Amino acid sequence: MNSHNPTLAPLSLLAGLLLLTACSFRPGNVDTDTLRAEARHHHETQLTVSATVISDSDARDIFGVALGNHGIQAVWIEVDNRTDQQLYYLPVTTDQQYFSPLEVAWKVKGKFNSEGEQAIDRMFVSRAMPINVPEGERTSGFVFTNRDLGVKVINVDLLGGGKSWQTSFLVDVPGIKLDVEKVNFSGLYEAHEYQQLDREGLREWLAEQPCCTVNEDSSNSGDPVNFVLVGNSQLLLSAMVQRGWDVTERIHGGSIWKTTKSFLLGSSYRYSPVSSLYTLGRPQDLALQKARGNIHQRNHLRLWQAPVLCDGEPVWLGQISRDIGVRFTFKSPTLTTHKIDPDVDEARDYLLQDMIFSQRLAEFGYVRSMPPKSIAEPGHNLTGDPFITDGLRLVMFFHSPMTPMHEVKDLRWEIADRDRRDWIEQTNATEH
Repeated sequence: MNSHNPTLAPLSLLAGLLLLTACSFRPGNVDTDTLRAEARHHHETQLTVSATVISDSDARDIFGVALGNHGIQAVWIEVDNRTDQQLYYLPVTTDQQYFSPLEVAWKVKGKFNSEGEQAIDRMFVSRAMPINVPEGERTSGFVFTNRDLGVKVINVDLLGGGKSWQTSFLVDVPGIKLDVEKVNFSGLYEAHEYQQLDREGLREWLAEQPCCTVNEDSSNSGDPVNFVLVGNSQLLLSAMVQRGWDVTERIHGGSIWKTTKSFLLGSSYRYSPVSSLYTLGRPQDLALQKARGNIHQRNHLRLWQAPVLCDGEPVWLGQISRDIGVRFTFKSPTLTTHKIDPDVDEARDYLLQDMIFSQRLAEFGYVRSMPPKSIAEPGHNLTGDPFITDGLRLVMFFHSPMTPMHEVKDLRWEIADRDRRDWIEQTNATEH
């Protein structure tokens, strides 16, 4: 009796084809000349550091597998070490939660057989950026970081011979429609419109600025303009992104849907749009946010480039608050609005702490911007949320190179009461 079943032939053929496909893992080549040409570079007398972000499509070509689907973004780094010391590269400074090569290999396996999986292991290990960087040599490789969109900060820290080298690159990463892309920064002001101010002149200019944001026709007052940044724009943004602040998406159909879905599911949305507030006669030029556990919770800030330069450096006015909840509303194009923590000074001083940790902040001080607002008599923003404040505006000065935390200087222009309990009790006692 012939036991052959003709109906099984197509299945056997399919299994054979799948087996053949499973054995065909072939990664692409690493073209270091092309990567070097596309990279950002930092040159010193004895050292050149280069870095670039690998797009999702290029990653598929280079590694033969899709990294972006797994939330992984490859960063290519090269160090031309012309010192007389072997250097030690710290990948944790590039991404505190980077992926190890074999971790990446494990995540992308699944459709390959044993031979193919071993080839994947060997490829990711051989192409990873080494920790040891020999003297007199060019050393390059990939660091496997968490996927970022919009902008990405690449930090490269090296140690050796009792010295350290710290390099930071700010790289544009496509993938989302950024809100900031609609702003023509070079056209905000004519050259003659900028006021050249020293520190004292800046304090006087800030004293003349409105305390708070407004709506589009300036008929109602909103959240306080409660901080100021002074320094090179790339340096400021690099410090923010390094500390986990993300740029925001433009309000459009896709971002509205993602916001609504995150609201319904209670999930996080790193690039959630920010509504417009106005100062200097226009909506914010740039918004950033630091997402927390879900879309209901985030710290977010808005920035406006001012028509002044302080000691030759750009000045940005800012508004920051902490979101603690979300509710539906027909007053917003995203159909949602956030409830803010009434203590807006807490969010302001959180930013100060964050920038101290970035080691890009050199000096800070406070200036008076409005009378205090208390629990008994709070201010209110445009959506009706109450806020309390000591009425001070934080001014932060950023310098390069990096400033260790213990060397950050308090200018002590106005003294902010760091103990919020004492300030609230004193204010309420005065009012009663």
